[in-house]
Amino acid sequence: MMKHASPWMVVCVAGLVLGCGGPPEDPPSEVPEGQQDALISQTLIRALPDGTLSQETTFITRAEQRAQIEAREALFRNRGEGVTQQDLDDLAIDGGCAGSSLWLFDQPARRGRQLCLYKQAGAPVAWLDLGTVTRYWDGVRFVRWSGAVRSLWSGVHPGSLMYCTATLCYASPYQNFNANQPMDTLTASASQLNWAYLYDP
Repeated sequence: MMKHASPWMVVCVAGLVLGCGGPPEDPPSEVPEGQQDALISQTLIRALPDGTLSQETTFITRAEQRAQIEAREALFRNRGEGVTQQDLDDLAIDGGCAGSSLWLFDQPARRGRQLCLYKQAGAPVAWLDLGTVTRYWDGVRFVRWSGAVRSLWSGVHPGSLMYCTATLCYASPYQNFNANQPMDTLTASASQLNWAYLYDP
């Protein structure tokens, strides 16, 4: 079943197409020779103050990724012990992925390549076409994040993964998530999910 996009979604989509476009098409950084199996690519998408998007890919070890996960768990555990919403908002502009709004992974159980999404401070909603974001280069073509998400961990913003075209979003499949929710597997048909959506709680 298909539903028509609401007017604000059309505005958001038009803004992405006309105002900020997609992330740059630069190839990901080269993995050091002999370390392909030891390193995990981590891509950071950030909304800039002028409305454009920046994309940066780095490579981290599994141990570094586990340390980020542990730091995130500690942050959310301690929210009732003096960590304020302002602290969380400040972390959302960190240069790493530790305080990002949404972590997406291309393997179950929050493993594999990682995409970190930030929502522009003050923006009521944020949309991203995952088909515009490079996941890796396979030697022949750029492989995108569209249909690749297998697990996630949301940050301070709830949202959804869904299947959309340029003008329509479908009622199914979709994957909703709450703020600060780890999800080791997706219940929706993950191979069809191609847009990420975040909103203020």
